[in-house]
Order: sequence, then C-alpha cells, then structure tokens
Amino acid sequence: MAGLDANKVYLPAPDQSPTTGAVNTAATGTAAPTDAKTALPSTWTSSGYIGPDGLSMSISKSFTDILDWSQSMVRRALSNYTGRLSMSVMQIDEDSAKLMFGDSNVTHTAATSGSSAHGDQLKIAIGSDVPPVKSFCFNMKDGDARVRVYVPRGQVTEMGDVQFVPSAAHMIPITIDTYDDGTGHSIYVFYDDGKVLSA
Repeated sequence: MAGLDANKVYLPAPDQSPTTGAVNTAATGTAAPTDAKTALPSTWTSSGYIGPDGLSMSISKSFTDILDWSQSMVRRALSNYTGRLSMSVMQIDEDSAKLMFGDSNVTHTAATSGSSAHGDQLKIAIGSDVPPVKSFCFNMKDGDARVRVYVPRGQVTEMGDVQFVPSAAHMIPITIDTYDDGTGHSIYVFYDDGKVLSA
C-alpha cells in the first residue's frame, strides 16, 4: 500500500512553454499524446491565455434502476455519460477565435504601415453555426511535475455571458463537450510527478 507522498499532491499551473503553450488544438486524428511531459508536435496550435479560474472538468453519469418483481433494486444500468471541460478564454487572437467560433467565421488581417496603417485586425462572425469537432490538449506544471488533459474529440458547445468593461480583462467563457473516441473514452488525464530515479 502506498504511503504519504507529497510528490503526488499536484498544484497544476498552466505550462506556458514556448513550443505549444497551455491550451492547444489540432485536427481530429492528430497523433495523440501518450504521457504528461513529451512536447507536442508542431501540428498542434496554441490558443494562448485562459482566465484565472483555470480549467474545470465535469464528469456526469446517470443511471437507470433495474428492479425485480418485488420492486427491489438489483442493479443500476448506465443511461448517460457526459464529460465536459470549461474555461474562460482571455487571449483573443486568430487561433483562440477559431477555437471558439470555427475557422470559417474568423478573418484576420495583419498590421500594416503607411498612410492607411492599422493594427492587427480580427473579425469574428457570430451566428447559429457550431464550431467543428477538434482535438484539445491542456498542459500544466508544478515544478518538475506535469499534468496533461487530452481530449481526442471535443467541441465548443456553449458560451457564457461576455462582458466588455474597463475594470476587468475581456474574457469569453466556453464549455467543451467531449465525445467517445471509439474506445468508450472521451477524456484522458496524464500525470508525471517529476521525480526521476538515479542512474
């Protein structure tokens, strides 16, 4: 039996490493990560900062009671499973906008110079269409320890209220529903306590 081990107590902060960052997306079918630490390949796109409440994971299972003739419960059958992630997107740029609204609804125009100069421009078309299903990967660290949440097939399905105020960072709260990857699973969580063995 394992004893007390403080190395197994994680305080996961976003891993803002320069390669991919903490929040990443890729096309479904992209090679899946297999551990908490190996760097993601360049096929993954970073979606920048998220708000101070971090990433939340919600797992819900509902059951149907199986009763016998005397109306006593003999078993419970799973009737519904839902895996959801939620966060607030704080960095509003081309990549994060495509994550939330879909590639076809985002138009990016690079900054220019000269008499008609303008800054980096972003146009987001918002309507009833739903963003496509993508793969998601969230990288976290705690010193040398690492935590990774991987979703093979996920889709942004809900957005919370968006406020435009001068007293707080502009954030867009989103919910990502996760779907079965064909194995009966929709979310994978990897841990690495960072304590390597001496040679």
